[in-house]
Amino acid sequence: MVADNGCGVPHGVARSGLKNLEERAHALGGVLTLGERPEGGRTRLVWRVPTWSAKD
Repeated sequence: MVADNGCGVPHGVARSGLKNLEERAHALGGVLTLGERPEGGRTRLVWRVPTWSAKD
């Protein structure tokens, strides 16, 4: 998770870097979530993908 207290990302904006992260997460069976921090403030980016052990 990455969170900042800057100006944030405008709603509905799909920048190429964020789109790339979203596509990579999806390709690995994961998801990218971009939104406001629950405690208030600016931007929160959560990139979740499954993890595998060395045996997999």
